[in-house]
Amino acid sequence: MKSLMILIILFLLSSGMSDAQQTSDYAIVLRYKEMTQAVSKSIELANTVQDCVEANASLDVLEKDYQPYRELLNKSIYPDGYDKTIEQLRGKLILRQRDLGVIESQMTRIAELEVQVRDLSDQVSKLNIQNDKLLGDIKQLSQNIQKLSGDLFSTATPIDSLRKMIVLLRQGLQERDQLIFALTDSLFLQYDKDVSKMKDIEKQGLMGKMERHGIINNVRRSIMNNLTFLESTQLKGSDLVSLVRQHQRFQSQWIGLAPKISALYLSGKARRSEVIGVDSMLAVWGDKVDEALWRSLNTLCKEKGFVVKEFKNGEEFYTNLLLFLEEQIQNTAKETNDTRFKLFTNFNENLWQADLRPTWLPGLVELRKISELQSKEIDAKVEQWHSSVSPGVSWMTYVLIALCIIVIVVVSIRLFQKPKKVIAQE
Repeated sequence: MKSLMILIILFLLSSGMSDAQQTSDYAIVLRYKEMTQAVSKSIELANTVQDCVEANASLDVLEKDYQPYRELLNKSIYPDGYDKTIEQLRGKLILRQRDLGVIESQMTRIAELEVQVRDLSDQVSKLNIQNDKLLGDIKQLSQNIQKLSGDLFSTATPIDSLRKMIVLLRQGLQERDQLIFALTDSLFLQYDKDVSKMKDIEKQGLMGKMERHGIINNVRRSIMNNLTFLESTQLKGSDLVSLVRQHQRFQSQWIGLAPKISALYLSGKARRSEVIGVDSMLAVWGDKVDEALWRSLNTLCKEKGFVVKEFKNGEEFYTNLLLFLEEQIQNTAKETNDTRFKLFTNFNENLWQADLRPTWLPGLVELRKISELQSKEIDAKVEQWHSSVSPGVSWMTYVLIALCIIVIVVVSIRLFQKPKKVIAQE
C-alpha cells in the first residue's frame, strides 16, 4: 500500500499540465485513465484511516490537475467523462470509509496534520540547505581570517561578518532541531495511539512516512551539523552555554522519541541499529560540547592572568576556583597589601564582574554543572577576598575617634548640668 501511494503521488505531481507543455489530447486522456485506475486501486486497498486520507489527497490532486481538461475528458471518455469518474471515485472512497468505520472528523483531523507535516518537512529541507551553505561560508571565512596578518589587515569587518554568520547558523541549527521533532510529533499524532496498540499495517504506514520525510536521516544530519559547527568555530561564554543547552534539549527530545521508533522497528535489526547509532552520536556530541565548555573557561582564566588549577567538570571547577580564592585570602604568596589589593581589583573588574558572575555562573547552574549552593559559596568567597584586601584603619584613627567621643561627652555634661541655686544670707 505504501509503495502504491508513493507511486500515485509521484505520478500526480509529475503530471502537472502547464500551458507550455505540448501534450496531445490523446496523451492527456490516456494519462487521466491511468491515474483514475491507480486512485481507484488505492481506495480498494485502503485498510486504515491514514490510507483513506492519502487516497483522498491523491483524488484531490487528480481532480485539480485535470480540471483544465474537463471539457476534453467529458467528450473523450464515454460514458462517464471527467465529472462522472471524479464523482464515482468520491463515492467509492465514502463507501470504503464506512466499511472501515472511519469517522469524518478523523479524516479532517488527519488531513490537517498531513498538511502540517508537509509544511514542516519543507521547512526542514530549506533549513538544511541554508545551514549547509552557512557552514561552508564560515569555514572559508575562518580560514581566510587565520591567514591574514596584522600588517595586511586593519579592519574588523571580516571578524564581524564571521560573527554574524555564526549567530545565524546557531539560530538555524536550533530552529531545524525543533522542526524535526515537531514534524515527528505530527506524524505520530495522525495515529492518535501508543505504538504498542497500533496494528501492523498502521506501523508499516507510519514507518513509510517517517522514511519518506527522512526523520532518522535528519536527526543524524542535525547532530553532525552541530558537531561541525562546534569544531569549525571559536566559541566562548554565552555561545557555549547555549550549545550545551541545545544539546541537552535535543537529547531530552530524542529520549522521548527513541522508544517509539524502536517499537516501530522491532522487526528489523538494521533499523533498530539506526536508533542505537543516534544514541552514540548524541553521546559524542555531548562529550565534545562539554570539552569545549571547560576548555573555553580554562582559557578565559589564563588569558585574564589568573592561575586557577585546570578543571574538566563542574566539581573540579568549583573546588579549584575556591582553592585559588582561599590562597589569595590567606596570602600564601606573602605579597604586600598594595599588591594584593591591585590583584583583587584586576580579578573583580576583568574576570569576576565581566564574565564569571553575569554569564558563566548562572549558565553553569542552569546546565546543572554546579549547584546553586556552590555558586553562592563562590560568590561569598570572592566577597571574603575583597574584605581581606580592603585598606585597613590605622591606630591613630581609633585614637582620634575616642578623643572625639570624650569631648562630646564632656561638653554634653556641662551644657545640660543644672546650676545650683544660691541662698542669700540675711
